[in-house]
Amino acid sequence: MRYFILFVSVLGLGFAQSAPSDWPDPFEMEFEDIDFTPSEPTEATLSNGMRVFLSEDPSLPVITGTAFIDAKVVFDPEGKTGLASFTANLLREGGAGGRTPDEVNEALELLAASVEASATDDLSSVTFTALADTVEDVLPLWRDIIVSPEFDDSRIEVERQRQLESIRRVLDDPVQIAVREFYFRVAEGHPSGAYASEESISAISRDDLLDFHATYYQPQATTLALTGDFDTEAMLTLLEEAFADWQGEDIDYPALPTLDPNPEPTIYYAPKDTEQTIILVGHPTVEAYSDAYNDFSVALDILGAGGFYSRLFSEIRTNRGLAYSTGAFQTQGFDYPGNFVAYTISRADATAEVLDVLIGEIEKLQDEAVSEAELERSRQSILNQSLFRFTSPAAITERAARIGFQGLEPDYYETYLANVQDINPNEVQGIMQDLVRPDELVIMVVGDAEKFDRPLDEFGEVVTIELE
Repeated sequence: MRYFILFVSVLGLGFAQSAPSDWPDPFEMEFEDIDFTPSEPTEATLSNGMRVFLSEDPSLPVITGTAFIDAKVVFDPEGKTGLASFTANLLREGGAGGRTPDEVNEALELLAASVEASATDDLSSVTFTALADTVEDVLPLWRDIIVSPEFDDSRIEVERQRQLESIRRVLDDPVQIAVREFYFRVAEGHPSGAYASEESISAISRDDLLDFHATYYQPQATTLALTGDFDTEAMLTLLEEAFADWQGEDIDYPALPTLDPNPEPTIYYAPKDTEQTIILVGHPTVEAYSDAYNDFSVALDILGAGGFYSRLFSEIRTNRGLAYSTGAFQTQGFDYPGNFVAYTISRADATAEVLDVLIGEIEKLQDEAVSEAELERSRQSILNQSLFRFTSPAAITERAARIGFQGLEPDYYETYLANVQDINPNEVQGIMQDLVRPDELVIMVVGDAEKFDRPLDEFGEVVTIELE
């Protein structure tokens, strides 16, 4: 919030003073096109099949590295949702390579290094940061955390209690409730909508952690990205020495169930005593990185992803003052459709009005072609945002590694940006018509119905969720 206040204050100073009369009109100024060609990282393959992307950056005596591993959250077995995240967290916290958890902590502290691990719907990752002159000692430790975790029994119980407490706290936060229940309902029966429960976390054993790790943590399913103050050939030699004995085994990937692209349009209501109402609406659309997904990003920028200038923000917050936060986005689905989502955090006494406007703005973008001026603003916004993918050698290297990990063409982002610049108003309208179904939305509402301006059943069948 303090950054937003600072931003407003700076703008205020600008408006308070008039520009000199001989200054040119900034909107009529012309500039030569910037020829920006970011450097590409070196790509190599280790003897065990691991792909590596490396970029030298001598600006600081620091080296960072990330291992991207095809150990997805959606691979959690039935009844043990949360296993992938549990496994990733215990890589770092549970000891490794014959070292106890305390010994791992002490070694990292002595080397002034850090290691962090996490898991998401599309991958698990293990990242290290080290000083250039200690990286030879850090790499073997990083390797052991990835390849040879100990999963110490006492740390398993610490992690279990941490996750159980986190699950209990969800019920204290209306936003977390709305997000959890929306994704569960919109992808019911599919692991992308599953969430960890006290029962599933309590059911996870050390053997489960060992089995999940042995199944999915394999070199052929791992891509490395390293950036920093090193010589590329020397770093490849160090990586080969660290990982050469990690030999791959066949991976038995689970067959994910088919995600229903047309869930029953229903209004789900979760009672919560709060002065605000959280609303999420949406349904499945397309898989990530498809042509339709990329075109849809432009339509979503105009609808709600474009911040202050988006239609939802302008109409619901700026013009009507009905919501603190509002927007729209598309989730990434890999091997299954992601979800279109529009949302608001609104005044409770304007819940129905906000829902009317939310759906109305979606329909308007389908019924009328956008103006060329509005589309150009969106094009420029997406183009400007894309520059943040090239802010540092580390960002460039990780981008290339993620592209390789996902099996995309090396020039995927460049092609995507070129297509964004070529999209026309009719195509924006067409992609909204193709992908979004306003009459078939799954609607999630969390709040106090006694404070609503109109009853929710005016919008359709309401199913009340008993939170537990």
